Amino acid sequence: MIRLMVIAGEASGDLHGGHVLGQLKTLIPDLEAFGTGGPLLAEAGVELYYRAEEMAVIGFKEVLKNYSFYKSIFDKMVSLLDQRRPDAVFLVDYAGFNLRFAKEAKKRGIPVVFYVAPQVWAWKKGRIKEMKKVIDHLIVLFPFEVEFFAQEGILAQCFGHPLLDIVKPTQSRADFCTKMRLDPQKKLVALLPGSRRNEVAKHLPVLVEMANHLAQQLPGVQFVYPLAPTVAYEEVQSILGQVHAPLALAQGETYNAVAAADFAVVASGTATLETAILETPLLIFYKVAATTYAIGKYLLGIKAIGLPNIILGESLVPELVQSNTDPKVMADLVYGYLQDPAAHSVLKAHLKRLREKLGLPGAYQKTAQTLGQLLLDLQKDKA
Repeated sequence: MIRLMVIAGEASGDLHGGHVLGQLKTLIPDLEAFGTGGPLLAEAGVELYYRAEEMAVIGFKEVLKNYSFYKSIFDKMVSLLDQRRPDAVFLVDYAGFNLRFAKEAKKRGIPVVFYVAPQVWAWKKGRIKEMKKVIDHLIVLFPFEVEFFAQEGILAQCFGHPLLDIVKPTQSRADFCTKMRLDPQKKLVALLPGSRRNEVAKHLPVLVEMANHLAQQLPGVQFVYPLAPTVAYEEVQSILGQVHAPLALAQGETYNAVAAADFAVVASGTATLETAILETPLLIFYKVAATTYAIGKYLLGIKAIGLPNIILGESLVPELVQSNTDPKVMADLVYGYLQDPAAHSVLKAHLKRLREKLGLPGAYQKTAQTLGQLLLDLQKDKA
């Protein structure tokens, strides 16, 4: 029997890992997979020791506050390398944790497959030397990353961006609005505060206040909040009740909600790229602890925070960070796009160009085939 350890520590990692493992199971039905992840990896048959919902956190300060908890997870998963001896480890994103974990696997002679490369080309180039030492097979999401890593002496494969396979609405705007009791003739704004609990706690009050400012400027405007699977409704129920305008809660329908929206206000992360693929104009925002931002700006040389702008290579999608995430300022910006069809169309055109830069569909299937062949080859070598 082939054993595979999987480490995914947040919703996006569970998304990508879950789809790959689902395909991999069809290629290797008796695969024994275990590790950490969320509902999609569990559905794909991965035995989970820890849930992505409890592992997801953002920022230097936030990680330090929970250091003992994360160290206990790390130590437990390292012990499982010795106890269960997987044939390989499949690490999905979650770079701060997973690069350290790759080092432990490498010490034990266990092959490391890293999926969704750390964005060292944008943030932390000092990690490249570390990656060269501990990663055996690197699979990246963006075509330009292959050339970037080749210049650094790292062989990477790219099969296109997997979000192209899954970011597809299943309903028309009219049908979605009818189901959600929204008026398709009126403006609709999607609110996406993030998928991590600490992100939601920090961002959702800002979005609620922004929504109330916008409702005063634009009577009749409506809002939709696609609830992330990592967040319970009870955690956001009271704050959502403070929105003084029609608000629909969409559970399990993020893509339908964003596709139906005229505009989206999105916390920096994978959701910004999903929104861009759906070609819904958006405002990217982010607010972290002051210490986290100061360290990030100094160490990482942050210029743009949003994936759309990083991929496009210039700041074409509006971004607001830290003290600039003032609800009134955000509302004014959204109002401007909703009231200016020309600016709205230009932004949509930028998003269409971004989508074209992401490659072709079929990434999950090709990634699963590559991983499956590697595992089968390793099994033959052991025989």
